[in-house]
Amino acid sequence: MIYNNLIENTELMNLFKNYSNKNLPHSFIFYGNKGTGKFGHAIEFSNLILSKNDTTNKISNKIKNNLHENINYILPLPKNRAISKNDSALKALTKTDLEEIYTKIQSKLNNPYYDIEIEKANTILINSIRDIKKKINLSNYNNQYNIYIILNAEKLCYPRSESANSLLKILEEPNEKNLFILVTSNISKMLDTLTSRCVKVYFPKLDNKQIYNFLKSEYNNDDDDINSISHLCNGDLTFAIELLNDFKQIKENFKLLIDLVINYNPIDWENFSSILKDKKRFKTLLKLFSIFLMDCMDDNNNIKCKIFMEEIRVFSDTYKLNNIYKTIDIINDTEQNIDKNLFMPLLITTFYIEIFQTLNKN
Repeated sequence: MIYNNLIENTELMNLFKNYSNKNLPHSFIFYGNKGTGKFGHAIEFSNLILSKNDTTNKISNKIKNNLHENINYILPLPKNRAISKNDSALKALTKTDLEEIYTKIQSKLNNPYYDIEIEKANTILINSIRDIKKKINLSNYNNQYNIYIILNAEKLCYPRSESANSLLKILEEPNEKNLFILVTSNISKMLDTLTSRCVKVYFPKLDNKQIYNFLKSEYNNDDDDINSISHLCNGDLTFAIELLNDFKQIKENFKLLIDLVINYNPIDWENFSSILKDKKRFKTLLKLFSIFLMDCMDDNNNIKCKIFMEEIRVFSDTYKLNNIYKTIDIINDTEQNIDKNLFMPLLITTFYIEIFQTLNKN
């Protein structure tokens, strides 16, 4: 095992063990909600394949320390330098970029629920897929599988699908001893022609008890906070950890956000927007707001934001159900626009105006 803190999906691990002992399909897609351990299971699967008959843990240690030459990580990258068709994707990166990416991959190998976020990394570059083709054409000197783990695989298709189409050509003519594991939380944004070439492995949401037990064993926070977060995070352990790290401040920010939505005040919003200029905090509050609004449409049987029950009652009594539903769409659009690196002050102002107008439509 690589991880000692992965919430293991026993059914999936048994499936992986069966696959690792016979002829492997050449491509998988691990999909489902965020924070469910898809990457962690991809690493454990890779370890099962590469460390057969290794009783010394040498191979496992190499994987854990990002030193195994047969595991390749492909992920969205910033394009901070101009590159030509024949250049490696890494040439688009500065030295600082490379150091940041290496550090974040290592953090993900230490903690499967760590969220890799890289500024301006909005797409999987076509050059990254060309790099794969070059490696496949090289002889496999150690006769082991070359494993390609593609993170945020939906970004193969953004803003155009050239990277997805290039990968599709590889998957259509698979080479022996090459394994692809695509990891995504947004399979609906991927090309059907690409996903149909993969064995699909679904990762369901983690339940409240699993998240509570994990947080309780890994962190020393207040038990009431852990219990609240295990409900609030909507089955996303990555989000749960993010909430836990600054829960008091996030609660205060969120209550202020709700108050400003109910009591429209552009001047106070201008002051509040200084908090939202922190993209990570803005996205955290948006995600929490989306869960909150879903609770407002619930019949009280499955409320997640129980610590905000008073605010839920006010919202449910004040706004029409259909308007609340449309507001969730605005939140989703805003999250995507943050990732596109649009001008933040304008984005924050537009968000406030749109949700106020939408919620108050007749």
